[in-house]
Amino acid sequence: MTDATHYGRNGDKYLLTPEQIEAYHRDGYIILRGVLTEQELQAIEPTFQQFITGQVPDMGRDFCDMSGPYDREFDDFALVNAMLPRRYQPTIRDNVFELRAASISRQLLGDSATLDYDQFLAKRPNKLDAQFTMHQDLGYWPTGSPSTLTATCSLALDNANSENGCLKVVPGSHKGGLRPHQPLHGDNREESHILSVEIKDGDEVVELPLNRGDITVHDEFIVHGSGGNRSADSWRRTYIVAFRQKDCVEFERSIGFTHSHNDQVSWQNHLGALGE
Repeated sequence: MTDATHYGRNGDKYLLTPEQIEAYHRDGYIILRGVLTEQELQAIEPTFQQFITGQVPDMGRDFCDMSGPYDREFDDFALVNAMLPRRYQPTIRDNVFELRAASISRQLLGDSATLDYDQFLAKRPNKLDAQFTMHQDLGYWPTGSPSTLTATCSLALDNANSENGCLKVVPGSHKGGLRPHQPLHGDNREESHILSVEIKDGDEVVELPLNRGDITVHDEFIVHGSGGNRSADSWRRTYIVAFRQKDCVEFERSIGFTHSHNDQVSWQNHLGALGE
């Protein structure tokens, strides 16, 4: 007789149940509980805080307010964003979250799943504008990829809830293709990185509250966003690692697309989906 399969944390891996894999492809997202322990979270936090408090130099637009224009002063940031932290501080590479997220992604996308980008986010307390407008991730990315399959793993470093702006999704919306998007600030994305999509009649928006150490995983087509932080003193901090199939990542890099806000290469992108 063999031992029962041990689902969940298992060393540097995290084993999904068949039901979780099915739910991801059916709904466009899943919630996974207790992916990191408290001790593992504490090992990550010092580096996270260096970025979020603006102590990492020479990041350019990769350090910005994801809820506002690029020229906003740091003291006025509502949704603090640090793109590609593993580029600016390589010592964080291959940490336990990256490794478990890689394990999860390969179960969802296949063995070629490759880390595409990472990101640190923090919503300051009492910032109603610290919100992500509803969008689809694919709207930000270039066209022409041989595969768009994505597993974006978002780790809660704080309890996330309605008050401090937890993730919300439209389950099943990943099956409806790419919707028209619009830049939130100005007429183009030179002023701000942010895109927005309208919610349709009949869309069911579901909030995904998390406990510290839990993660969500969502795909590239699901409509999602998050509200502002209404809490008087509670941050909402999130660590994101996104995996895509190897041929997709190789294609992106071949055209100069790295997910950096500093990229200057002109590529054909999904902004063709913008509404009139």
